[in-house]
Amino acid sequence: MKQKKHLLLFAALSLGSVSVIAGCGANAAASNPAPATATIPSAAAATSRIPVTVPLSTLIAKAKAEGTVHGFGMPANWANLGGMWASFQKKYGIKTLYQAEGNMSSGQELQAFQSEKNHPVGDVGDIGISFGPTAVKMGVVAPFKNKYWNQIPANLKDPGGHWAAAYYGVTAFEINTNKVKNVPTTWADLLKPQYKGMIGFADPRQAAVSLDAVIAAAYAFGGSVNNIEPGLKFFAKLKKIGNWTGANYSTAAMQTGQIAIGITWNYLAEGDQKQFAGKPAIKVVVPSDGAVAGPYVEVVNKYAPHPYAARLLNTYLFSNAGQISYAKGGAYPVRLPYLKLPANVKLPHLNPKSVHFLSGNLSKTQSAILNGWGPQVLGQ
Repeated sequence: MKQKKHLLLFAALSLGSVSVIAGCGANAAASNPAPATATIPSAAAATSRIPVTVPLSTLIAKAKAEGTVHGFGMPANWANLGGMWASFQKKYGIKTLYQAEGNMSSGQELQAFQSEKNHPVGDVGDIGISFGPTAVKMGVVAPFKNKYWNQIPANLKDPGGHWAAAYYGVTAFEINTNKVKNVPTTWADLLKPQYKGMIGFADPRQAAVSLDAVIAAAYAFGGSVNNIEPGLKFFAKLKKIGNWTGANYSTAAMQTGQIAIGITWNYLAEGDQKQFAGKPAIKVVVPSDGAVAGPYVEVVNKYAPHPYAARLLNTYLFSNAGQISYAKGGAYPVRLPYLKLPANVKLPHLNPKSVHFLSGNLSKTQSAILNGWGPQVLGQ
């Protein structure tokens, strides 16, 4: 029953999609984050007293007075966030800081919110949906329901307003075809000897993209979101035979040839494909034997030093402009059924029978992967 609901939701969100994908849009000009400014605890505590809903006119006025918004885990090359930062700054005249902390994983963002609460730096974060309940449990995110709240599917948001999914991507293989002549199209293919030492994969205990990839691999070998054991066994074997040596996936590792096959989101792989411009040549493949669509949720730091700017940015991310910005980067906006995409922005139609949509509370799945990864895969 759960799977059926996920498929129905996936189909609804994919409404209006067509067959060719767009690459990432232009990145914003470099932002040089200023040194962190200490915020006294009483001021930080005051941010938690802001109502769950705030009129847009109030948000704009107070956000402009704050003058700055600082994002964690929101790099320019991720789902066209560079284009988003640039357009937000142009629209409101609010300085945007994000590059120094852009590559934080979901777990690192939440840890930073917690450790910096008396001297907060970050205002907003972008985390995998499986980390949403963790954020609430940690008590580091503030409840806020933007003006588009009712257009976000119920199982893609926290009822209390602590997080909501803004976009999603699908699991993909990013392949350097200069080094890989026989392109893998399935998870099973990755076990072939010809790919020894070629694969890059981030730690699923920290990165939502990798946690979701473990779930995708589980589906490929007979498991599911509720039975991730086949996924853990797959990665254990991949490491044992040396096809994955423990090397991390990154754009830099792909471009320099340190790895030749990266396991990532489709929009990141396509962003690299465009950025590299054939040097090296990149092919993007959604594995046919198991893929997941993984939403990312937007959160406001409970201790945000710029609490109104944080909420204004959150509102912008769910606005038509913000949602179209994601689509320009190859990601699927969560409000897609309510949007009319520009003619030059096209997203591929996805078959819900072969792509499993992740939604709701994934804390049990996350816990199983966190607890099993060290002993079962890494032998720790």
